[in-house]
Amino acid sequence: MTCYLLWFEVFYKLLNILDDYTIKGQHSYFAVPDTRELPSIPESRNLTAYFVAVDVNDMLHRYASMRYERRILICCSKLSTLTTCVHGSAAMMYPMYWQPVYIPVLPQHLIDYCCVPMPYLIGVYSSLMEKVRGMALDDVVVLNVDNNTTETPFGELQSLPNDVVFSLKNRLKKVSTRTGDGMARAFLKTQAALFGSYSNALQIEPEPITFSEEVFVTHRSCAMRQFLQNAIQLQLFKQFIDGRLDLLNAGERFRDIFEVEINMGEYAGSDKNYPQWLFTVRKGGGAFFNTVRTKANPAMKTVYKFCKYHARMGIKEVKSRLKQKELTENGYSSTADTGGTGTGTGKEDTTAGSPPLRRQEGQCLHLG
Repeated sequence: MTCYLLWFEVFYKLLNILDDYTIKGQHSYFAVPDTRELPSIPESRNLTAYFVAVDVNDMLHRYASMRYERRILICCSKLSTLTTCVHGSAAMMYPMYWQPVYIPVLPQHLIDYCCVPMPYLIGVYSSLMEKVRGMALDDVVVLNVDNNTTETPFGELQSLPNDVVFSLKNRLKKVSTRTGDGMARAFLKTQAALFGSYSNALQIEPEPITFSEEVFVTHRSCAMRQFLQNAIQLQLFKQFIDGRLDLLNAGERFRDIFEVEINMGEYAGSDKNYPQWLFTVRKGGGAFFNTVRTKANPAMKTVYKFCKYHARMGIKEVKSRLKQKELTENGYSSTADTGGTGTGTGKEDTTAGSPPLRRQEGQCLHLG
């Protein structure tokens, strides 16, 4: 069975159910996977097998190699483990997606792909690895799953910011990472630490919204700048930024798990807080402002006027209540049935020509 949808868990269950169905005649149904959720252990077979087969140090090297878009070979003597390790390592790039050549299991007739002068992620069955090594392989990173070794001519791991690598390594070693979405979330936090401040480099005006690579690099620490200078040239990052810009300029709201993570405020990387930026974009700017303006209607305008008026009234009401409390404590009485704010003047309070707002406790203003 061949399908372009990478619904591994669904198809695995489907094949097992179909097997039972042929024997027992049972019926079942399957739900489309929720792409907004992080993969978890043991529900995700790819992630589970990857976590079991590869140790933490090799995971770190694999992540670093993919972050720099190297030519990467993963070899294993067990076919099922090979495919799950390739898919599992690629999944840890979220919210970015591996853009270059991607072959989970290399067929023998495509062995020449190992020599292409471009980045790739290829799974090689161990029986074919001897032939691969006999080819002219330059600057290739090789992970051997069977003996947990990594061969690399680069120092990618040392090129990543030390504090980011240290935090990721500690998270992966925690017991809590072994079940649930702990492992996927560890990599998500790393991605947020590296790229979560991308919103600070968005130029909202003039339209359309654009991304400033210079701002993105220079506003970070010296230790981070060298890494980011390289990262902005890679397809992984360009695809991510282009996708975000397309959504922003289309006036569409997006709130995936990466945005939720950076919305915590921990990864802003400057004095421009991410939640404040998000509010600014939603409030008005670029395509967002046009979207709100073109979709405005009389009811929405009424809501805006009411909220603005009610805010002013709220401040005056607080002041009036404080004044009333002071008068009562000094032995003075007030006129409570005037319909005003309780100041004892017998007059209704108005603000800037707006009509007086009368409401009893628990009542709401309904707008048509």
